[in-house]
Amino acid sequence: MLNRRRRNNPGLNRIESRIFRLAKPYLQARDNEVHTLNVVEFAFRLLDVHDADRAVVIPAAILHDVGWFTVSEDIIKRACRPRPEMPLVRIHEEESVRIASEILRKINYEVPRATEILEIIDGHDTRMDALSMNDRILKDSDKLTRYADNFWYWTRQLSLAPEDLARSLEQSIDMWFFLPQSAEMARTEIARRRAEAAVV
Repeated sequence: MLNRRRRNNPGLNRIESRIFRLAKPYLQARDNEVHTLNVVEFAFRLLDVHDADRAVVIPAAILHDVGWFTVSEDIIKRACRPRPEMPLVRIHEEESVRIASEILRKINYEVPRATEILEIIDGHDTRMDALSMNDRILKDSDKLTRYADNFWYWTRQLSLAPEDLARSLEQSIDMWFFLPQSAEMARTEIARRRAEAAVV
């Protein structure tokens, strides 16, 4: 699994692969399968430099957005706006917790870790603070995708020119990220998106 291996990404282990297979049907809304794989890639990179629990971070990364599958297309479009209404974003968090709970229960995932995974998912977009290093890594990895593979998805959804989106994301770096390595990755990714845009 995770055949798009890059950088230090070791790929998913057996249990993580099983979680991904069970989550995959729920990752077909928006661009969520690509987004999820990208979150996992960033999470692996941050796990390389921070003392955190892979058995919490990677399942949380796989499952954090499964709830978008149950949300109507109209709500998804409204949630894609630059400043979405918080209740709209909250809906997918609650649905993600419900679906993630079912998936973790199905594979008999260790209860203390499953509990922490669900706590992290519940508020991964709406909670401004982080509960732990595990949560910081998930939150930062989730936001980093906007600078990387999902950048082009957002230019289409928001009808923004690449440079306008790049500038907007660049202005958010110092406010958004908990970890200095994440901010550095965001700056690197924005430089790559600008280079890609220049070639097109």
